[in-house]
Amino acid sequence: MNISRFFGSTSREAMRQVRIALGPDALIVSNRRVNGGVEILATDATSVPESAIRDVPAPAAPAPAPNQAAGMRQEMAPPPGADNVMGAIGALRGALEGRMDDLVWSHQMRRSPVAVNLFQSLLAQGFSTALLRAMLKRLPDSLSARAALQWARTELETHLPVLRSEESLWQPGLALALVGPTGVGKTTTLAKLAARAVRRFGPERVVLLTTDTYRIGAHEQLKIYGDLMRVPVHIVQDVQQLRSLVLGVRPDQLILIDNVGISQRDRYVREQAALLAGAGRRVQRLLVLNAASQGDTLDEVARSYTQDGGTPLSGCIVSKVDEAIKLGAPLDTAIRFKLPIHYVSTGQKVPEDLRFMSAAELVDSALQVRESQRPLYSPTQGDLAALLQSDGQIAQEQELEQERRARVLPRLLAAASVGAPVSVEQARRAAAVLDERLACAEAYDFWRDLHAQDTQPELGDAAQRGAALMRAARQEMTDVDVKRLLVIHADHVLAGGQEQLSLSYLFSPQGQALSVPYYQRQSPADWSDARGVRTLQRPSPAQALSQAMEVLNSQADPVSLLHIFEGGSPTMWRQWAAMPADWLALIPGATSLWHKDGQTTPNALCKQLSFHAVPDLPARLHMESLGRLRLGEIALWHAHTRVHLRQRNAAPVPFDLVLLRTVRRHDGKVLKTRFALVHMRDGVEPIAPASLACYMMLRAEAQDMARLLAPVLQVLPPAASAADEELRLLAAGQMSLAAWDLLQAPENMGVRQLAGRLLGKGALKTAQSVDALVKMLVLKEAMS
Repeated sequence: MNISRFFGSTSREAMRQVRIALGPDALIVSNRRVNGGVEILATDATSVPESAIRDVPAPAAPAPAPNQAAGMRQEMAPPPGADNVMGAIGALRGALEGRMDDLVWSHQMRRSPVAVNLFQSLLAQGFSTALLRAMLKRLPDSLSARAALQWARTELETHLPVLRSEESLWQPGLALALVGPTGVGKTTTLAKLAARAVRRFGPERVVLLTTDTYRIGAHEQLKIYGDLMRVPVHIVQDVQQLRSLVLGVRPDQLILIDNVGISQRDRYVREQAALLAGAGRRVQRLLVLNAASQGDTLDEVARSYTQDGGTPLSGCIVSKVDEAIKLGAPLDTAIRFKLPIHYVSTGQKVPEDLRFMSAAELVDSALQVRESQRPLYSPTQGDLAALLQSDGQIAQEQELEQERRARVLPRLLAAASVGAPVSVEQARRAAAVLDERLACAEAYDFWRDLHAQDTQPELGDAAQRGAALMRAARQEMTDVDVKRLLVIHADHVLAGGQEQLSLSYLFSPQGQALSVPYYQRQSPADWSDARGVRTLQRPSPAQALSQAMEVLNSQADPVSLLHIFEGGSPTMWRQWAAMPADWLALIPGATSLWHKDGQTTPNALCKQLSFHAVPDLPARLHMESLGRLRLGEIALWHAHTRVHLRQRNAAPVPFDLVLLRTVRRHDGKVLKTRFALVHMRDGVEPIAPASLACYMMLRAEAQDMARLLAPVLQVLPPAASAADEELRLLAAGQMSLAAWDLLQAPENMGVRQLAGRLLGKGALKTAQSVDALVKMLVLKEAMS
């Protein structure tokens, strides 16, 4: 019997999925409510063995009518022992449902190698099997390994509870107590919190209490911290003394309470909870979780302190992150026990080593594989493969799936293609390539979301999506040990000439298109950006670009960014040189500069400097063409020198000047000469002039991306709200980048050929790239 699992937000939605997949005669095995919706286990009636149907006993009598049943319930008393019988039936039902759940989980793991790999990698990062099992049951089918990891990352970010903002915690009159086992760092963490409170409110409004009279030197340690911050420290012996001290504190003063460390198995856990509950003032309790502890230990600690009979825990603080190899266990505990993470302690320094981190930053840290990490206590792929062997069942299921696709997909592909029909294998390979290209994979997600009928975007969704695009690009590059990303800033005038859209395109140093995490829109009426900021006052071009650089730099850590743009003025370049940012600005050849001992221009320096050929251009830029010419048809020659900007009554500002000539190979004709000022911060690893010359050429490709923006906006559904419009503009930028990547990336050769057959074209041109991208996105959706 093949059992399938269906999940929906409501019973109606789940039943609709059952009818679509298995038909109206499907047999429902179980129906239960789970986190976030309803889960139904069902099977096709034709897959049930006849012996199982014969063994089902026939009903002894027709079921009574509803009114008769109500009367029977009132008149008949339950027979002796009925409670035991019902309890046994309930236990049996629970066991059967648990067994069915195990079968469905085992079936999913056997048929999905991606789920197995994802399960193994997340298990190696310290997440529990209980959480992974609940999460991976919702893993969509037909995801690539990279897309599945991104899905898991989003799921963890969505369900990880964190403190909304620091301001929501630090309110006048706050009474906060740290609880937890011995040695987790409560006293040091409390000192860090006290330092933050003193900075916000002053030492006269902070009071420290400690109930730790057991540990030798415990209250002396806290008193030392209190003396340094000029904050009073009081020792509490019992509930009467605690209540007296708390009631003697002014209502606007903050009380921070350090508690004795207690083993989660000690009976004093309940006594401590009762002590804090009798303080005469509401005390928020934060559980300190040691990130270096085992997951089972953290689970026992959280379970003990959440069931100690005291006031409910307000959240937790994760300590000793600097000592932990993996961070999955504390995040897993916070998710399962619904404990919002307030802070993360990363060392012993007071007050520096205490961070407030967002859910995205915490999940990124948990999924980051450290060089010293060795999977000694988690199963390897070989271990999981041995556990999942099942005498040919996998091959049989794959064969059935191939037969189903062999029946349906060829007809769809034949109807869509021009000329020779496209095979299922060709479509599958093309879909896999789109999954591996980040720009195309993110464009597909936007395309699917904007055409979904059951979701309505909310204000702020675009800001979260933009931050997610930056994280995805950052993760894509850190996986291959790339420490710097390129940001190409370009302005595009929208149809009608009344609006301007400024997009920030992310690229790898080799020219791989990644994502568009940020935009600014300027209209005659107002100005807005991807974060949802909207104002009537339109910023100047220098202010707008400075803001874009600041926003993206704040999201880029641990990689650095090189901002590439065109234009500016000496005043703007001076202003940007004072910013903590690296940038490259394309400038006119007549710009006045100071070189050595005299004033000059880039045009004049062209005649004085020696040019050098850029070696191995295809290895430096993974692109098909530059400036409408094939990469093999041109050569790049570069020169560089040090120049200064001088201004009266101001110190000269140094820059690197890069000069670039694009030469046609077959006749040596100079096609274009470009100039750029480069500013790199002190201490930053320098960039080779040959690489800077390639980046200048990459900036010229922004014009082709601008031509794709209008046709992309035409194929996207119209916006129904302000939130919808924010997401639509971000999607337009991402899809225009994906359409450009479809034409330019050598890895997309097979996808281009397939798209050409679907469009009836021999070779794709720039004007057809958007239609080709849409065709491929629809094909990928059909393959799913």
